[in-house]
Amino acid sequence: MTGRKNIKENSSIGAAFVTVSGIRAALAFLLCLGITYLSAHHTDTIHFECKKYSFIHPERNVIIGAHSLDDFFQKLYEQKTKQQSRIHILQIGDSHIQADFISAQVRSDIQSDFGNAGRGLVVPLRVAGTNEPFNYKITSNVVCTSKRCVFVNNPMPIGISGVTIKSYSDSIYFRIKAFDSPNIKYAFNKVTLFYQKDSSFDFTVEDTTGSVLGKFDSHASSEFPYTSTVSLPHATNDIILRAKRTDSSENNATIYALNLESDNSGVIYSAVGVNGAEAFEYNRAAYFATQTQALRPDLFIISLGTNEAQHKPLDKELVESQIDTLVKQLRAGNPNTPIIFTTPPDSYYRKKYYNLGVSSVHEVLVDYAKTNHLAVWDLFSIAGGYKSCYQWKKYGLMRSDGVHFTRAGYEFQGNLLYEAIVKAYNKYVSSH
Repeated sequence: MTGRKNIKENSSIGAAFVTVSGIRAALAFLLCLGITYLSAHHTDTIHFECKKYSFIHPERNVIIGAHSLDDFFQKLYEQKTKQQSRIHILQIGDSHIQADFISAQVRSDIQSDFGNAGRGLVVPLRVAGTNEPFNYKITSNVVCTSKRCVFVNNPMPIGISGVTIKSYSDSIYFRIKAFDSPNIKYAFNKVTLFYQKDSSFDFTVEDTTGSVLGKFDSHASSEFPYTSTVSLPHATNDIILRAKRTDSSENNATIYALNLESDNSGVIYSAVGVNGAEAFEYNRAAYFATQTQALRPDLFIISLGTNEAQHKPLDKELVESQIDTLVKQLRAGNPNTPIIFTTPPDSYYRKKYYNLGVSSVHEVLVDYAKTNHLAVWDLFSIAGGYKSCYQWKKYGLMRSDGVHFTRAGYEFQGNLLYEAIVKAYNKYVSSH
């Protein structure tokens, strides 16, 4: 019995030792697992900070209602971890967006972190007689007629770009050049042409030596009635789009935009902006909302309000109604695509008066987004609110007209927007 008792006691002591050892081992394993998880988790999040000014409120630089973007953040996460996704963002706006300084900065930032799948939409703005972004160039050998969505009396239809060009010359050609940014290459091997296919010329895609790389057949069926797509045999930054009359029914070239892509996974960040545009002008554009379907957008960013704020007196109910119509038109063809509204930054009225209209538009947008469970990036509040335009001008971030910003000012806004997106993305990854 004594021997048995000693054995039992020794066994108990041994069991206790094993139990303690096991707990320690388990804790060590869990700690190791936790470190591994945190390390992996850390690589899935993004670190990004932009420059700050004393009049900026960094604590406000967040996406309000970011939970509505969960599907978008999940796609970003899958691209970050697996690098097999293609994500298309479309930003819609006015002159702040037409120049592409804000959107170019966000494009560069997000593609640096999540991959570059192409330059996205390019629009023949120079051919239409207006300013074109610095990062591509489209020229033509023929003077075209044109329309921007802000011109109400011209009967020419408006499509995805807010701008249309037209020519009846079958000898017309366009040269399209996409420029690389310092860290991002924009060579493309897939081109989608947005154009009026009824009675349209066919087009060949050529390199600069005249060798044919592909053909757009206006009579061929396609998923979308206003697009044709060609895949090129190799990537390039420079093509010629040349009209070809193949039968007597073809009598014009009416072009809205081109979409330039590569085969890479990653993000395409397109931007559509028209000088002077308001929401209602996109609403009455015949094909604008419909044609966005062809991009299969994963996110809309709507950046309007500056021009609405110039009306005296300002009708807040009318502004809300126009915004609501735009959202409904976009949602009709893209029902699951989330939306971020950006509120307009503070600006002057007639160059010298503080503009209370911007405050009113800001209130409309924030309230509308909250009521309709949409996300909003409140640049107006982040940037200092009413009368903050004085500070932006003082620091050389706003131009002398009191409405538009310098390139540095726009790029700073782009960095702020991306920083807010990153904060929301990191929060999503941490909680999921």
